[in-house]
Amino acid sequence: MSNPDQSRRQQFIAGLRAVAQFYEDHPDAWYDGVHLTLNMYIWGRKARETLARTVKALGSCTKIYDDTNVTVSRKFSGQVTLSVFAPRAKVCRRVILGTRILPARTVPASGEVHLPATTEQIVAWSCDPLLQEELPPKRFLTPENKSVYLAPFFT
Repeated sequence: MSNPDQSRRQQFIAGLRAVAQFYEDHPDAWYDGVHLTLNMYIWGRKARETLARTVKALGSCTKIYDDTNVTVSRKFSGQVTLSVFAPRAKVCRRVILGTRILPARTVPASGEVHLPATTEQIVAWSCDPLLQEELPPKRFLTPENKSVYLAPFFT
């Protein structure tokens, strides 16, 4: 890790410790309604490798795949969660299953805008396990009916 990166990392850690110290020093400060979620976004060409290192460091974590991101998260307590996001396109493989033809049509609201026929790809995403030793993820639904994958290696 380069010096600027190390400096930013130390500032980040110091900020987290300062919040904890604030609550230790001020027992009368309100905290009961506080739910702290640290959202971190990974980007760039090495997003998959960075996310894999993060998953390994987190240990037991939940993985959620949605239309745009892969999210791994870990609850450190009932009120503190770390969530790390990466673009699904950088972590998973886009698999073209076929194509379909959308017929020419007129936009209903305008009656004048005519869209030509187009060919659209039918795609699926293959999200392989992030770590070699990880078993294939198991899918389940959360109480909010969100599709969630839990890595059995980390549970």
